[in-house]
Amino acid sequence: MARGWGRSEEDLGAEKEHARDAAERSAARPSPGHARDAARRRSLQLSLARIEDLLSKTESRERRNALEAARAELLERLGESEPTH
Repeated sequence: MARGWGRSEEDLGAEKEHARDAAERSAARPSPGHARDAARRRSLQLSLARIEDLLSKTESRERRNALEAARAELLERLGESEPTH
């Protein structure tokens, strides 16, 4: 084989290091399903916080009843989305 046409030891080491770095990055990234579940859970938490805020400001009994029903539903949905380790 002519000189310069093969891979050098340095090239092989760099390729292995690059492959290892890429594997570490992909392992650290959450799966699409996990990211989707986390986003759903965060959305439910934000909705619950908004309802809690509205409850603290509402004086109407009918509105309060509707907000409490919504809060109960959100708490139930949050319980269903608890992460399983």
